[in-house]
Amino acid sequence: MSKPKKEVEVVVFNNPWKGKDKNSGSGIKEDNQKANLKPGQAGPSTARPMFDQKKAKYDIRKLGIHGMDRSNKQNAMADLLIELGADPPRNKVYHIKEYQQMAKKKREEEEKLQIMTDGKKKKKPMAKKKREEEEKLQIMTDGKKKKKPKEKRKRDKDDLLNYVDGQTGFYKDGVQFVKKKKR
Repeated sequence: MSKPKKEVEVVVFNNPWKGKDKNSGSGIKEDNQKANLKPGQAGPSTARPMFDQKKAKYDIRKLGIHGMDRSNKQNAMADLLIELGADPPRNKVYHIKEYQQMAKKKREEEEKLQIMTDGKKKKKPMAKKKREEEEKLQIMTDGKKKKKPKEKRKRDKDDLLNYVDGQTGFYKDGVQFVKKKKR
């Protein structure tokens, strides 16, 4: 008394999210079906195709790029590709000497423009020593002395003469050391 064997159930899964293959031939079948239909008959897909705004925008932009001259066309295509996710082109790399010369020329042009617009040459920031020397020369020519800012004296870490800033003295091996006030 053997039990009757059950048939094996076969399940085929078609992933709807997977892209349709171009070589699957589904488009050819639809074209053949449309060709066989008579003008009055309604086919399986008589719905109007949807208008794809993204594709239309892309096509219009490509058409506009097509009409540009060569340099603008290259820049526009690079911009389009960057928007579509490509990496932007890298900056040109210069040798250090070339780059310094270019920077110097650029600075000179800016100074010329500054002179043309204001009529004055822009002063460069001076080093501290040069500034002090110029002040001394100015004092000698004017005869007037300028007050020099008072220099702050260096304070010890345990200095208590003027104020206490949190901790008095210093600790060493758990013992606090405080220097006596100088009078």
